[in-house]
Amino acid sequence: MLSDDTSLIIRNSRICRKFDLSSGAPKTVSLTGADGREFASADKDTPDIAFIGMHNAVSDAKIKWYITNISAEYISGSYKDSGHVKVSVFMDEPFSETKYRRDYLIYPDFPAISVENFISLEVQPMVFWTNRGNLNQARYFTNQRESIADSITCAENVRPALAVEFRGRTDTTNTLVVETQVKDQEFLNGNLLFCSDDTGAGFVFVQEAPPSGERRDLEDYDFKISGKRIDSCGWGIHPFEVHRNSSFKGYRHDLIVYSSEEEKHLLLKAFIRLRYPAKDLNIMVNPWGCGKFRQYVSEAFIIEEMKAAGEIGADFYQIDDQWQNESGLADLQIYNKRIREDFWTVSKRHFNGTFDNVIAAAKKAGVKPALWIAPSLNCEYEDWEMIAGQILDFYKKYGFTNFKIDGVLIRSKKAEDNLRKLLEFVRDETDGNVYFNLDTTNGQRPGYWMFLEYGNIFLENRYCHYYHDCAVDYHPERTLRNLWDLSKYLTPSDLQIEIPSPDDINPAAYEKYPEARPDVYPLEYWAAIALFANPLIWTAPSKISAESRLVLKKMNDLHKNYREEFSHCDIFPVGARPDGKSVTGFIAWNKTSGKTFLLIFREKDCEETETTLILPHSSASSWQIISGRGTLTSTGKGVVSCALDKKQYIFAESI
Repeated sequence: MLSDDTSLIIRNSRICRKFDLSSGAPKTVSLTGADGREFASADKDTPDIAFIGMHNAVSDAKIKWYITNISAEYISGSYKDSGHVKVSVFMDEPFSETKYRRDYLIYPDFPAISVENFISLEVQPMVFWTNRGNLNQARYFTNQRESIADSITCAENVRPALAVEFRGRTDTTNTLVVETQVKDQEFLNGNLLFCSDDTGAGFVFVQEAPPSGERRDLEDYDFKISGKRIDSCGWGIHPFEVHRNSSFKGYRHDLIVYSSEEEKHLLLKAFIRLRYPAKDLNIMVNPWGCGKFRQYVSEAFIIEEMKAAGEIGADFYQIDDQWQNESGLADLQIYNKRIREDFWTVSKRHFNGTFDNVIAAAKKAGVKPALWIAPSLNCEYEDWEMIAGQILDFYKKYGFTNFKIDGVLIRSKKAEDNLRKLLEFVRDETDGNVYFNLDTTNGQRPGYWMFLEYGNIFLENRYCHYYHDCAVDYHPERTLRNLWDLSKYLTPSDLQIEIPSPDDINPAAYEKYPEARPDVYPLEYWAAIALFANPLIWTAPSKISAESRLVLKKMNDLHKNYREEFSHCDIFPVGARPDGKSVTGFIAWNKTSGKTFLLIFREKDCEETETTLILPHSSASSWQIISGRGTLTSTGKGVVSCALDKKQYIFAESI
């Protein structure tokens, strides 16, 4: 609401943010939670919005900004977002004829306010397009050296505490989360920045953007700290990309207030569910993990695969690269082939030009068909309408409802916007029935905090059939560690976690590296790691042993029996961080019912015979073991003592 001509208040029952509008742009002067605790200082000397190379609202007396309109409307809930109120602030800077719009998004009864920023220019930003050292970087024509999406000057007792960076390119990266304790740094990277007072209350900035290393912004940092002021940077737009006669939208930034150390993690998980509703867990087979899909692929093979996928209880079978009429992903990524419409037609060589028989086999097996595809990364997805049309044809003709999107390079704002148009158009045209797996293994990709309204994340390519790099080949300890790290902040329901098969191991590849062999752990242990996420059966089930299929069937049935309950739970890591010597795992806790599930692992070199675990949030005091081998004893509310053999797991529920 407007309290007068120079101030704006946006609030609900859980959060209140007040702005001074006197400079012609919003400037936060107060931020409080439900208890009225103040997290922002009114002593703020800069507006909350700026674009790199353009004068902000107070940078020069010659430059004046004006607020021309403020409007509010209710946005109904959809797959894109839950229902919320949008407050739009329209601004003009007439000297350069630049127009800005700033949308504030607020949910009923939730302590978060998000912002989305828009800019329309008639001039180019006055900034160099490069950071190379042979230019005098000190000679900017304006002093606005970063694009600011949101900004707060902290109250006296509030300070930045923790920055959390997420890393993609998982083909070559095996440390996916980096936590930085904030001391006196001026520049920080990450999608999250927690700011707290001495009691643990505070707020967190969330940047809905790719991982820091994937971004296109000219500045090489995500947060700037100037005394008590924090600028949440990053519009996702390099200044050379803007041009006349177009409006450009930056990344969305969210701000959540919390009252305690415990509440901040719960609210972050609750915000993700609110922001990206209607996520269903599923089990998918993708045969690429066997390492021989190119050798096996044929109609007869896929028919046998559909049958085997049904026998192990999978929901989906995803046909990977080689189904198409022309050759595969390498032609785009390595050889830069110009894609034409006939590229993405069904292979005559492998499938006689039709999926009819494959789809019939899928229906008989009770498995849903899914498909791999790589839109045209080498033309900035300018042909997105053609690709979207082909995806819709596969949906209408064959019933494909799940598509893995691979080979993504969002190297420009144009590429990012075109890819979004493709995903959104398909979801809209199918009333949300088509869902995407968004690969984060290589290239400039959306990552963990962006595009999640369109699907879930294909996290890793981890193989066990050859040895080339101990850090990135499949080993259960590494998969467990990556999920453990990510689940502290993300929801496992957004992640596909691979389950390869020991039948695909090439023993000769591990002769010099016996400690790296994944089958030092049993297959059931491998499969248990994915129980709280989306299990990705990363092998060709028709080619593995009957014994392996029985294990996968058992674990898939376990997942199906409980996944509806998991979908209502907040999931957090417990125990020690996996390192090969730990007792570690996860807790799934339903805040409404109090129902709690535990998934505990004892790694192969762990010497602890009995371990006490403190369970966050839950007060459960009685347990029943559902699967695995070991004992679990309550020693108090929210405290358990567990004992299990090395290389074993326990899955238990509260009773």
